[in-house]
Parts: sequence; C-alpha cells; structure tokens
Amino acid sequence: MTTNIEVGLIGFSQRELDKFKKIFEVSKARDRSYFIKEVKNNESSDLIIINKDSESLLQKDTYQSEHPKVPIITAGKSPESESSHHIQGVLIASRVLKILDEVPLIHKSTIEPLNESIDTEESNFYDVLVVDDSEVMQKTLELELLKSPVPLNVDFADNGEKALEKIATKKYDFIFLDIMMPGIDGFETCTRIRKMASMKKTPIIMLTSKASPLDEVKGVISGCTTYLTKPYDHDDFQKMLERIMRWLKEFNENKKLES
Repeated sequence: MTTNIEVGLIGFSQRELDKFKKIFEVSKARDRSYFIKEVKNNESSDLIIINKDSESLLQKDTYQSEHPKVPIITAGKSPESESSHHIQGVLIASRVLKILDEVPLIHKSTIEPLNESIDTEESNFYDVLVVDDSEVMQKTLELELLKSPVPLNVDFADNGEKALEKIATKKYDFIFLDIMMPGIDGFETCTRIRKMASMKKTPIIMLTSKASPLDEVKGVISGCTTYLTKPYDHDDFQKMLERIMRWLKEFNENKKLES
C-alpha cells in the first residue's frame, strides 16, 4: 500500500525546490510517496523540512508549537546537533529519502510498514556502492535502486581507486562495478576487493556494455558475483535485485545463528 505524504518546505530557493520535486518524483514507486505541499496560513503538513542555513530556521519553534505532532526535519551544509533528523550537504535522492523514511509519522494512522514480506534488520538500510565513471549511469542505477522495497543507502565512486578508499572505511552490502574505467579497471578493482577479509562474500555485480566469454572468465577469476549488461531491462534488474536481497537476508540470518 502506497501512503502519500505531504511535505512542507520552508526557506529553500527555487532551485532547491525544483530539486526536491525531482527527488519526490522518484518516490512515487515506493511505499512512502512524498509530494510538496505549500506552507501557508499555518496549515499543517505530514512533514516539514526547514533550511537551517536561511533565516527561516527562526520559524521552527513557532511552527512546532502550533503543530506539535508534525515532525520537523532540518537541512543544511553543516551538521545539526539539535535535530534528530537532519539532511546534511548536497540534496541527493538516496540521502533525502533515507532521512524521510526514518521519520515516524505518529499522527498519520494510515502509515503501514514499508514491506512486511521482507524481514530486514528492523528498519536498517542496506549500504550500496555504485562504481562507474558515467554520471548518467550513476543516476540511472540510483533511480532503479530507489524502487527497491528495502531501503537502500547509495554511495558513488567514479573509479576503482576511489572505490577501494570508500570500501576501506565502510562496509557495503553489495557493489555495482563498471569494467571500463579510468585507472585500474573493474577486474583489478574486484580482485583487490576480494582480498579484503570483510568483502569475501559481498555480492559484486559487474557492469558491462557486452559480456563476452572472455569477460565472463575474467570476471569469475576476479571474483564477481554476476553481470549486468548495459542497457539493462527494468524487470530483469529488479529480479536480480530481489535475488540479492533474498541472499542477504539468508546470509544475515545464518550469521545470527552462528553468533
């Protein structure tokens, strides 16, 4: 069941409002569908996002006193210690939707669990890394991943070296890895990832414009899990994603039993 959620935006420029509109367009295929509601005449919304870098932050206490049950989220370039929900930095779809999905809507009785059929770590997010030097492919994959029934936090790297740096400091649940990139290619990157003790079993999906027999052999040798051929089919992508989610669920359950 899709729940439509009204979001009031205070203190943002027209450019930022347009960005939010595009992000909320992505959410239409998800359990929580967000859309902008104009804030006027002290009307209430389901959520309020206030730009803490503008003078509008002064309206926070006033609005909160008038609508005590409405969650207020802050957004801005720097961290916000006083807010439990804060969107920091650039407005990226995965980042914004992740924060919004974490906010409980106590006063909206129609809200249901994001997905009862997939029992994940109690509202935890899977962390995903997309490694591709094409911004178009990064955006395409992000939009497709945001349609997942399980919340995903998506990070990006535009070459193998940056990917290895990110993986060294953060544990990813699965990785999309382009073959042809500047610097070290996807095969070498995959080989180095598999040498990390914590990444031995992490699903790695290689991105290629054509999967030749030689590429498949190289991929197996380097340790990739499967291939995604560009351009990909939406249904095939979602089926592959579902298989990965099922494997992760079983893998995490087995880890619990072993511990």
